Amino acid sequence: MAVSDHTAGLGDDAMLAATGKHPDEWFALLDARGATGWTHTEIARWLVAQHEGLDGWWAQSVTVRYEQARGMRLPGQRADGTFEVSASKTVPRDQLDALRSAVDTLARTYGDPASQNTTAKFPTARWKLDHGQNLVAMAAPSKNGRTSLTLTWSRLPDADAASAAKDTAARLLANVVESLD
Repeated sequence: MAVSDHTAGLGDDAMLAATGKHPDEWFALLDARGATGWTHTEIARWLVAQHEGLDGWWAQSVTVRYEQARGMRLPGQRADGTFEVSASKTVPRDQLDALRSAVDTLARTYGDPASQNTTAKFPTARWKLDHGQNLVAMAAPSKNGRTSLTLTWSRLPDADAASAAKDTAARLLANVVESLD
């Protein structure tokens, strides 16, 4: 399963509606300032400082789109150069039941989680994997008593590892869903 670029989840029309500018307009502004030589943080800070009303979340989104469009960052790549992928599935359980099912399923492969937080607004469990990688299961409330269960695999070394991790995360989520039946 390929790792999708930032446009897959955030279209041009959504950015235009939320920020008042089309991505091409943002890119032209950033190009005029020489932003391809800036860090991710410098771009996002400049956007917030120079464009009143643009909040941090949208500044991050514009920045990632710009970096990907200008070849400064690959899909799934974080500002530190590592990669991160996620897979989500909505399940017919409350948050804690969904997280428990994920922990039980993932523990068969990865052992007990290194940490869990079941009292947070979005309960999580975290596994520390080989080579500094992390796998996090998070349960977020959805509609009608359902839960959006997300697996996020981070600190991956390259795009190939990210693609493989995306496939694995999707398979693991399928196993969690199967365990709920």
